[in-house]
This record gives sequence, structure tokens and C-alpha cells, in this order.
Amino acid sequence: EIISQAIDRHFEAEERNFMRTESDGKAPRVKTLSLFFIDSIASFRGPDHTKGWLAQHFEDMLRQKINSLIAKYKLTVEDREKEYLDFLRATLRDLKKDKQEVYAGYFSEDRGSGDEAIQAEVNDILKNKERLLSFKDKDGNWITRRFLFSKWTLREGWDNPNVFVIAKLRTSGSEISKIQEVGRGLRLPV
Repeated sequence: EIISQAIDRHFEAEERNFMRTESDGKAPRVKTLSLFFIDSIASFRGPDHTKGWLAQHFEDMLRQKINSLIAKYKLTVEDREKEYLDFLRATLRDLKKDKQEVYAGYFSEDRGSGDEAIQAEVNDILKNKERLLSFKDKDGNWITRRFLFSKWTLREGWDNPNVFVIAKLRTSGSEISKIQEVGRGLRLPV
């Protein structure tokens, strides 16, 4: 239920931040990110580069939501809506790839991991904020990553002002931990 609500809230914010209707569509789009705090890395990453049960469940729910949004925007005529429809379709395509790009995880256990794919994902989250906030790469391809998973509070000093949704799927920790987790999404967007 929490995942479903988080996905719904994500797309409510994403549509608003992409369309920017309050400015007649002239304001720059704002990339919307969502952050999920989870208990178990194994629920996210299964053995031998497989997806854990949580990642699979998340993908199924995300795919269903995107398909409903694609149906909603299918007959659109407005330029920003057409562009958003293209972004949604690119997201769906990326979900079908072996190396999907729509969501990623960072866990403290990843530090020093010899797994190149995991290290690339971690570096993208921690060190490549410009890419994370961009809609397209230098070649004009959509950058569809906008869902991040972590076990604790990411790394000290990591924050991203474009986190609009935080879903806590883990047991509660200390008061400081709760404040740090919520604090990841209380900044003004870029």
C-alpha cells in the first residue's frame, strides 16, 4: 500500500513539475525524484544480479501506473504533454531492458564492492547530481532514473532538492535517523 501511494504521489508531483501549467508551460521542467528507505538489501537485489522481491513488486506497480498514464496522454495535443508522453514511453522501454535505468539503489554495503554494475549505480547516485536532475543526455536520449532506494540515510552530505516523495518501508530507527531521512526531501527544488 505504501509503495502504491508513493508511486501515485510521485507521478502527481512529476506531472505538475514537468507541465508547469501555472506558467503556461514556459517555465523549465523540474525533474522529480522519489526516495525509498528499505530494511533489506536482499529484497532489492537478489543473488547473481537478479531483482529482489521488493524490486520486482515495485516494477510491476510502476509499469501498471505508467501504462495508465500513457493511456491518459495518448490523444494529447499540447507540446509539453506530448513530450511527457514520450518520457513515459522511454521509461517503460527502460524498465524492459536488462540494465534498467529507471531506479537504482545505494547501500552502505556497496562501498568497496567489486561489482562494476553496482559501483556504476552508486557513483551515479552519489557523484552525478547533474545527470540525476537532467531529463536528457547530451545525445538527446531520455534519462529516466528517478526512483532511489537506500537502507539508511544515504551518505553524510548527500542531499537532493528534487526529492519530492519519501517512502519509509523500513522499521523506525532513532529520532535522529527519522529526521535525517525526512530531511532528504525538505529542500527547495533546483
